Amino acid sequence: MDEEAKEIVTRRLTDAEARELRAGSEHYTAFVGPPGQYDLMGATQFMLLVTLGLRDHHRVLDFGCGSLRAGRLLIPYLQRGNYHGLEPNSWLIDDAIDKQLGRDQIALKLPHFHYFTDFAADRCGLDFDFILAQSIFSHTGAEIIERAFRGFQRALSRDGVCLATFMHPDPPELSEFFGAGWVYPECVGHAPSTILSLAAGASLSARALPWFHPRQTWYVLSRQPARLPLPEQDQYLKGAILNVPVWEGSL
Repeated sequence: MDEEAKEIVTRRLTDAEARELRAGSEHYTAFVGPPGQYDLMGATQFMLLVTLGLRDHHRVLDFGCGSLRAGRLLIPYLQRGNYHGLEPNSWLIDDAIDKQLGRDQIALKLPHFHYFTDFAADRCGLDFDFILAQSIFSHTGAEIIERAFRGFQRALSRDGVCLATFMHPDPPELSEFFGAGWVYPECVGHAPSTILSLAAGASLSARALPWFHPRQTWYVLSRQPARLPLPEQDQYLKGAILNVPVWEGSL
């Protein structure tokens, strides 16, 4: 069986069958990360947004939306037309729609999907209340982060907030990445000082959040320093998940 045929067979697996695949496999639940965490990774993103004030009238850009792990929750929740998803791999969106949302939901909610590859968020629109970038910058060089941050600064509303995850260098497992480009599925780390410097260079205020992520660290960014959660509010930003042994670290 050639590689193309194998990919077709893999894409046709049920979600239960796909749980045995390795992350990065050609199935919509696996290509974006561990398939057994597809549901949890979408839910925790949605929970974080709601905790930080997401309402149905807000406009959201899901930057690198993949197979709609968060999008399948955000699209039904948000008002018609308020969800934007950026994803170069259109098959991920198509499979997620067919297997999770359904075409009727798309016709009802009219989400916007964008498929370009230059990481320019402002090409998706302006005045977004929230931008979500989960597990994007764990696969990029600093020059892409810089470009994306400048796009975020232009795309956010005056009081908008961006939420993005990063891997911190943790020697000897992961040293800071000084290369360039998009390196998926390889994972790379960036030092907190690098992240904050890139944010400042794009005229964005930023800080790390204690919200649980099994492999990365959440950051919040905004054009307005006052829009960042206060340190005393961190007690409400833990993201704990009860009764899920694989995520005991969230406690």
